Amino acid sequence: MNRRRKKKQQVDHVELMKQKLAAFDWKQLSSRAKWQQIIQPITQCWQRLPKLHQRALMVLLPVVLLLLLIPFPKDKKALVEPSIDTQRVAIQLNAQSLSEQRSAQNSEQKSDQWKEYTVKNGDTLAQVFRSNQLPMADLNALVKIEGSDKPLSHIKQGQLVRFKLSEDGQLDMLQLEKSGNSVMFFRLSDGSFGRNK
Repeated sequence: MNRRRKKKQQVDHVELMKQKLAAFDWKQLSSRAKWQQIIQPITQCWQRLPKLHQRALMVLLPVVLLLLLIPFPKDKKALVEPSIDTQRVAIQLNAQSLSEQRSAQNSEQKSDQWKEYTVKNGDTLAQVFRSNQLPMADLNALVKIEGSDKPLSHIKQGQLVRFKLSEDGQLDMLQLEKSGNSVMFFRLSDGSFGRNK
């Protein structure tokens, strides 16, 4: 079965609008009854609004209309550019290269910044941290990245624990020496710790 679609009739919208405008009675617009017919649905809608909304609209509508009517200055430069007093200021710059600065910092660091602790019989790493006034939060962060060989969990008597504090008193580096091997933990720039193997 083959059904053909009927072609839709083409409508000339411009001609249709002309006919509707010609049929409209412009003289009726001036009558009071016609205006009341137009305004009646608007007043009914207004009366259905809560009192709070009516009051808010009574305030906001005049403000919006006023903002639409206020002329803005055409000279935008006068609004954007405030008057600026220009003054010359002397600035001291460090002309040293970064590598020279690092070498100077490294030469200033002394070996006495490292502190050492020898593990005693029955000591745990938590006791080592407490006796050296190191933050327990750092110990928890170190244990999270400890690894499968567990160098922090299995400390033994006589083992050397070396640590270095930063200028603000936080743990910066921790080194555990065990049977000739050394494991080092260090603070990363984001505040967490990393480990070398």
